[in-house]
Amino acid sequence: MIRVLAVDTSTRWGGVALVERPSDEEAPRVVAEAGFLNPRTHADSILDRIDWLLARAGWSKQGLDGFVSTRGPGSFTGIRVSLGTVAGLGLAADRPCAGVGTLEALAEAGGPCTRERMALIGAGRGEVYGQRFDGDSAPPEAREEPWVGPPEGASLEGDPRPVLAPGGEFAAEELARRVPGSLPPRQPRGLAGAAGRIVLLRGLDDGGGHAGIPPLYVRPPDAVVKKNT
Repeated sequence: MIRVLAVDTSTRWGGVALVERPSDEEAPRVVAEAGFLNPRTHADSILDRIDWLLARAGWSKQGLDGFVSTRGPGSFTGIRVSLGTVAGLGLAADRPCAGVGTLEALAEAGGPCTRERMALIGAGRGEVYGQRFDGDSAPPEAREEPWVGPPEGASLEGDPRPVLAPGGEFAAEELARRVPGSLPPRQPRGLAGAAGRIVLLRGLDDGGGHAGIPPLYVRPPDAVVKKNT
C-alpha cells in the first residue's frame, strides 16, 4: 500500500487529494478530494484544507509515503504555493516529493478519449497554456511541448478533444469563437487527484527528493530584474 497527498494550486481553482495504490496490480484510487475556488491567494488556506481532508479521511501525515504537487504552467504565485507546501511537508516528514505538469494532470483528469486530448488552461492576456496528449494512455503521453499563445494557436489537426481546467471559461469561449468547428470541451474536476494517480502509476521514487521539483512556467515572469551594467 502506497499513500500520497497531492496538491494543486496552479489556477484559482485549487485542490487537495489523498490517493492510494494497494498494490502494483491495482490502479491508484482517489480516497478523498476537495476542490476550492480562491480568487486571491491559496497560501492563506492550503494547510488548513490539507488538515481538514486528512481528518475527514482518517489519515495521518505520518502515514503518508510521499507528497505530490502540480508544477505548472499556471499562476506564478499559485505554482510557488503548491511546490513550497509540498516541499515543506516532505522535508518535515522525511518523505519524497514528486511533481506533475498541470496540463498532464488536466489531460488525465479529463479521462480517456477515442481521439487525442488538447489540455488548455487560461493564461491571461487573452492567451492559453496548451499541450496535446494521446487519447487514452494513463499517464497521458505528450505529443508536443507545452506552449502559450492565443486560443486559435491550438492545432486542432486530427480533431483532438479540448479539455479545460476548472474555471477556464475564457478558454472555452475563445475556442468556440475563434476556432471554427471546435467541440464544447468537458470541464473536469480533480487535478490534484489526477496528479496523485500519475505519480503512483509511474512510481513515487521518480520525483526527485524533498525540494527538487522544478516549476514549469512556460511564460517568463512579468517582473524581470534588470542586470547592472
